[in-house]
Amino acid sequence: MPVFEPGTWLDGKSGTQFAAGRFALAEGARFDRHQHAGDELWLIRTGAATILLDGAEVVVRAGDIVMVPAGTPHDILAVHPEVSGFFVESGPDGVAGHQHADPADADGHDVPVLPLPGRGGHDVGGED
Repeated sequence: MPVFEPGTWLDGKSGTQFAAGRFALAEGARFDRHQHAGDELWLIRTGAATILLDGAEVVVRAGDIVMVPAGTPHDILAVHPEVSGFFVESGPDGVAGHQHADPADADGHDVPVLPLPGRGGHDVGGED
């Protein structure tokens, strides 16, 4: 079984490109609204965040798994007070990475630290 360092690698059997790695955002973080040519999967390891997923604001917490279908705009809008996790992204035909509908989105934005919101209709998993 191969073990990969976080980053990008090619699946030797299919030639399909994958990217995988860890992410962590806390006070002073920046993030960019983007989409991908392939699907992306996040596992939220610690903390909580408010994310934008296909136009809806969703609170994610430690233990949640987020599926971001190919072509779906997504963003991290706020952290409560931090979030960390792991991602895996598939890229068809060797295309992986962030794609921006608006070139200005590539610059990213400051991610504020906000109090954790109470349970809402779009909250998924976790404990208050």
